Amino acid sequence: MPKEAIVLAANYGYVTAAETTLKSLFYHTPRVTVYLANEDIPAEWFRNINHHLAGTGSRLVDLKIDLARLATGKTTWPHINQYSYVKIHAPQLLTAARIIYLDCDLIVRHSLWPLVHFDLQGQPVGMAHEINSPSFNSGVLLIDRARWQAAELTEQCIDFFSHHEDEINNGDQTVLNRVCEGQLQPLPATFNNQVGMEKEAFYRGWPVFDHFLVADAVIDHYTTADKPWQLLSVGRGRAQWWKYHNLEWQMIGNHLRLSAPASTKPQLLLYTAWAELNRLEDVIKCLPDWQFEIATPVLMNFELKRLSAYPNVNLHESILPVALQRLIETSRAMLDLTLIQRDDQVQAQFLATGKPVLALARDGYQNEPAQFFASPAALAAYVRTLAEEE
Repeated sequence: MPKEAIVLAANYGYVTAAETTLKSLFYHTPRVTVYLANEDIPAEWFRNINHHLAGTGSRLVDLKIDLARLATGKTTWPHINQYSYVKIHAPQLLTAARIIYLDCDLIVRHSLWPLVHFDLQGQPVGMAHEINSPSFNSGVLLIDRARWQAAELTEQCIDFFSHHEDEINNGDQTVLNRVCEGQLQPLPATFNNQVGMEKEAFYRGWPVFDHFLVADAVIDHYTTADKPWQLLSVGRGRAQWWKYHNLEWQMIGNHLRLSAPASTKPQLLLYTAWAELNRLEDVIKCLPDWQFEIATPVLMNFELKRLSAYPNVNLHESILPVALQRLIETSRAMLDLTLIQRDDQVQAQFLATGKPVLALARDGYQNEPAQFFASPAALAAYVRTLAEEE
């Protein structure tokens, strides 16, 4: 079981919607393990998807469940079934430290790794606010499994819907809002951009709907019964949904293989505008099984260019922001070895993923968020433990 996992839940009757969500997810999120909890989806369907994902570092796991053996509560709307309660059982079904649960009526538009590493401020679960409401929407959950288990939230949810059915007016969402009150970290709206509320917003007479939405969101969520795969729908985002629906798995696999780094070795990122670096070559020599991704915002001089002689070094001269973001997502740690001036903005971007920044100790040098080591060998020993955690 990986340290991070993404899980969805659907039966075969909902497989078209689930597959479209999965296509968008895999297209934009590299090297990810996704679980689809189900009772009745054929193994051949999973095999076909994984055949096209082979060699990309991503895979889809057929997580078979017996829904009759999972406690489920009241569903409120015709377009929602008992599978909506699988999310409260996710920490029992999976052992990953971080779990993202996604509904199957959404489109992923950018990488989910920033959501995986979002800071929950010590809380067991994160959810985004429902549009124009103080309550939270349960279509996207970020779960810290250890804290969820310690708080016994699954057991509390079961107890609530078993004894307070008359208080449930919005299915599992009511349950999670009531049980997790005071233990919930709000997620930014970009991770649950509720485009599906447009029809309801109009009939309720809400203010201009666009004020509630996020431009270029990470996730667009088709909430309510107004779904883009129906014969006719009212809300925005229909063309986007069909674009991903019509995307072939072969195209997704090719896209991932073309955009992924050539090396399958675990990566370390070093971003610098200067060639004066603290014992970089010694570190490179200590870690022949790790790939060093050295990126600069400017042209490289000879001192950096000559490092290309090492087989475990890739150089990225005058790197573009999109390529740098890809390296931030795929690297296990960032190195701070610059002797002149580090880039605190890029370092902050990397730290936001929850991964470490590593540095070599030297007189007078400070970098509060970094972990310092006395020698290249000591730093290398720690780096090897990062691979062992996978």
